[in-house]
Amino acid sequence: MISLMMFLVFASLTVNIAVGCYFFALAKSQIESRVFSLWAASCFTYSLGMAFNVTGLLSDIASLFYFVASFLLLDGFLLLNDSAIAARLKVMSRYALGVGTVAIVLAILFSRHHQAVASFAISIMFLLSSVSFSVQQGQTLHAVRRFFKALLMVHAIVMVCQSGLLAFGERVVIESTLHEITGVGIAAHIALCIITSVVLPFIVVLQQKEKWQNLANYDGLTGLYGRRAFIRQALEQLAQRDESPCTLMVIDVDHFKTINDKYGHPTGDRVLKVIANELRNEVEDTHIVGRLGGEEFAILVSNVSKLQTFKLADVLRRKVEALEIAADNEIITVTISIGMTFSSNVEETWHTLFNRADTELYNAKARGRNQISPRLQVVA
Repeated sequence: MISLMMFLVFASLTVNIAVGCYFFALAKSQIESRVFSLWAASCFTYSLGMAFNVTGLLSDIASLFYFVASFLLLDGFLLLNDSAIAARLKVMSRYALGVGTVAIVLAILFSRHHQAVASFAISIMFLLSSVSFSVQQGQTLHAVRRFFKALLMVHAIVMVCQSGLLAFGERVVIESTLHEITGVGIAAHIALCIITSVVLPFIVVLQQKEKWQNLANYDGLTGLYGRRAFIRQALEQLAQRDESPCTLMVIDVDHFKTINDKYGHPTGDRVLKVIANELRNEVEDTHIVGRLGGEEFAILVSNVSKLQTFKLADVLRRKVEALEIAADNEIITVTISIGMTFSSNVEETWHTLFNRADTELYNAKARGRNQISPRLQVVA
């Protein structure tokens, strides 16, 4: 049994050093360097604790190194997640680090159950790590995150069980059984370390891919579809429809240059974001909303009658007109002009639709702005 235990200890030490070097190399490649640096530090810190344990040199503080290693692992996970949950977990992790460190140090000084205390503290870190893997967009990433979240939760449960048995087990089980339980804990850590070395880089690569896709598809300021993505979505919609009607609205913010010149570009950006939110909130998910560039937006409305489309356009116009945006102790009011074109022709192309809508937008501005063109009497 002792020889098996020594094998597991040395295997764990070897695997952690190897994985730490691997993560360090990935950090040098500039791919999420902070994340991989933290994970490399986690592996090396754990290995240092193992070295203290094996050599008998300062073996009592080895558990403190294991605890710090689990914190570094969690810190790397939190860098991958930019959600509100991650921000709260970051605060909780700092608090847990402080409390756990004090508890382990006190246990080392005044109790013989410091390993049990450390195991429980480590289980908290693994529990927080599991929670940090809140599912984000992307079906592949969704599946991978769920798998790793479950793996971390299992490891947290193993550490809780190990903590309880180290604290109270010697009263109810024999020493050889405790060695077996410790061996299970080490084997579980080896498995986690190996799986981590495979899964974590995969998660990082997928997140990088999703990040670049979002940059390509969505406007960074407003969160709406960017010009290329909007046109691509519009072309797909036009290709799928039969004889059902569609309407393209091209929307321009009136006198936007004056707002930028008077209040500055940050205020202009805020105006665009507020208007984008109004458009997003008022338009159904079945329609497509995008920012074509500058102060110009577009909406493709499908399977809606002309009258209902005019009503929607007028609602958007009035909603924006009613906005009050604070800037430099002043209240800014803005208006929009909307040009629309209608089509039930399946052979209609994006360019013909856009050119007609753009001409109507010019007409709306020529009539004094804060207008919809072509005109239609809209019942309020």
